[in-house]
Amino acid sequence: MPWILRFAIGSLFLFLIGAAMIAWACLSTGWEMLTRFAWGSVTAGAGLIASTLLGMLSAVIHKEWRRSSVWVMGVSILLFLALLIFANFA
Repeated sequence: MPWILRFAIGSLFLFLIGAAMIAWACLSTGWEMLTRFAWGSVTAGAGLIASTLLGMLSAVIHKEWRRSSVWVMGVSILLFLALLIFANFA
């Protein structure tokens, strides 16, 4: 497995950390909630954007891993859309 694809999958774990921060924010009150929600959104968004870009780069460079790279890219885009919908309703 190419290193770029490994970094893309690792960036999905950065999303999970951001999602945990958002869940923690939902349990808090006051100004702490806003701070945790904002940092969680930034962390989760950065993880998903990095995963998408690294997946695209891996698909272009490593032809034999193209299907896995596109899969990682698709999951990242769907999770990013879910994050935007959640942020809209929160």
